[in-house]
Amino acid sequence: MKKQDMAKAARMRLKVVGASALIVLLAACGDHPPKDDGDGEEPPPVRSTGISIVAGNATESGARDATGTAARFNAPRGIAMDGAGNLYVVDGDNDTIRKITPSGAVTTFAGFAGGEEYIDGVGGSARFTNPYAIAIDRSGTLFVTDELRIRSIGTGGQVSTVTTIPVGTNVQGRSMGLVRPGGIAVDTKGSLYVTNSYGTRRIANGTTTMLEGSNVVNNLTNTQPFYPRGIAVDSNDNVYVADLQKTVSKTNGSTTLTHLAGTPGTTGSRDGTGTAASFERVVAMTVDPQGNVYAADEINNVVRKITPAGVVTTVAGTLKATTLTTGALPGSLPPINGITTDGKGNLYATTGNAVIKIAVP
Repeated sequence: MKKQDMAKAARMRLKVVGASALIVLLAACGDHPPKDDGDGEEPPPVRSTGISIVAGNATESGARDATGTAARFNAPRGIAMDGAGNLYVVDGDNDTIRKITPSGAVTTFAGFAGGEEYIDGVGGSARFTNPYAIAIDRSGTLFVTDELRIRSIGTGGQVSTVTTIPVGTNVQGRSMGLVRPGGIAVDTKGSLYVTNSYGTRRIANGTTTMLEGSNVVNNLTNTQPFYPRGIAVDSNDNVYVADLQKTVSKTNGSTTLTHLAGTPGTTGSRDGTGTAASFERVVAMTVDPQGNVYAADEINNVVRKITPAGVVTTVAGTLKATTLTTGALPGSLPPINGITTDGKGNLYATTGNAVIKIAVP
């Protein structure tokens, strides 16, 4: 064989050996034709779930503006979130509306702590008498139930009175707990939905339409308890209400309520589908973009999830616990007064004297 041919053969052998080594190396590194199970991509990380404190301290009350757990509330109630992720909290016994930024900074948005009066005004010059529930519309305007009044708060803190819930004849002052509204929601058209102990009403363009119950009740005497009932509206203007039958119903805004979940006329804590489930007292609700309703079930002190098919499960809290336990779900919760969602799998609730975040599965 000629030297030229011998060199050519040697070079060929080196190329074959090199190619074989490269194939082995690529196989070891995983850089090979994709398989059918995920195209070689890393699976997305598992989202962490659990309960954490956003602001305040569950067992300590106060009226301090600060950040996170250094802030103090006094019986926080309703809660709502705007499009920028700011939370607005009805600080009930302080008679104020507090704002919590996404970084946890708490300020007083409207009202003055300890100033229990009825005054329309801007920011700290306004006064509330007994605020409870809160809702927010697409423009960022807040709506708050305050004794018999519905108050609005503009983005600049301007507090005005929208309307007043009517009172029947021969109703004693100590019976007003039955008349006071305890739930409020607003749809995309600006219609308000308000609950009290004996009715659910829609208020639109100055006209009131009853979805259930009565507009007024006469001859109320003796001391009557306050009876909040949760209500929420989704992005399609479907209304969900903790109705007078102690169940959760749904309507598209008409005066016909369609049963979703719960046992009519019965209280309890059963998970299940439709009438197999039961609730104790649903005082607040929120709806996520998928149409799942989350209900603050007071007395049971848990958060319940209701799917569009009416399947009820308990997602947070331990039945009838009274203390706040953070960390992994289910944790435990004192009585829950308000709840809202960011639409991304996180709930925000008021419980004890704290505002908490619940990251649900």
